[in-house]
Amino acid sequence: MRNALGQFVAGHTVNAGGRPKDEHKVAELARTYTLEAIETLVELMRSGKSERIRGTAAHALLDKGWGKPKQEIIGESSASFIDASEGVRKVLGARKAENS
Repeated sequence: MRNALGQFVAGHTVNAGGRPKDEHKVAELARTYTLEAIETLVELMRSGKSERIRGTAAHALLDKGWGKPKQEIIGESSASFIDASEGVRKVLGARKAENS
């Protein structure tokens, strides 16, 4: 339930039913295949017919084992997060004006 400003009204549950139970069961079922999936990736990495398949499998294994590499944001060292956010807002505003 929302008020005239579109805000949620205090005391009212937005998602009374909660997360669907089946979603949890699907994730649990998928996790039962983890070992087999990793073994398949290892097999593809070692003996895939193309370099692309071997590379993709190796990349997936590294991502799962070590996590995806962090994205580095490069910019002016003196710029603050607020300055960067303001710059993005200006660029998006200019694009919106061009498309209008």
